[in-house]
Amino acid sequence: MEQENKQFDDLPQSLIDELKARESSVPLITARADRQVVSAAKTHFSLRREPAWKSRPAWAAIAATILVAMLVTQMGDPVAPQQNSLYADIDRSGQIDIADVLALARAGDTKQFTQAELDTFAMRIVSLSSGGDAS
Repeated sequence: MEQENKQFDDLPQSLIDELKARESSVPLITARADRQVVSAAKTHFSLRREPAWKSRPAWAAIAATILVAMLVTQMGDPVAPQQNSLYADIDRSGQIDIADVLALARAGDTKQFTQAELDTFAMRIVSLSSGGDAS
């Protein structure tokens, strides 16, 4: 009891009286009241319609299959451009840029690509209007 009084020493007496007046025991929920609440909840939720995804498991299986197929195709290796193509990543830097044009020109294989094709490729790569994207 002394500890309680020590807690209230620095509080005004009116506040202490108000707190003591509001102090009461916690109401207990009886088993009967608990059963009534459970019964009312079961009745309420039994009237709800079952979600559409639960009533149609075939659609859920189809959607899951499509999702798995999309993930597998996205995670696979991207299709690499053919190395014999003019617009290929020759130096394997991950992007098609002017270095690829220079590598083609240095290769000296004029049978495969003409100088005009190389010039067109270079102009397309460095063109400001196309944003520099040759892919």
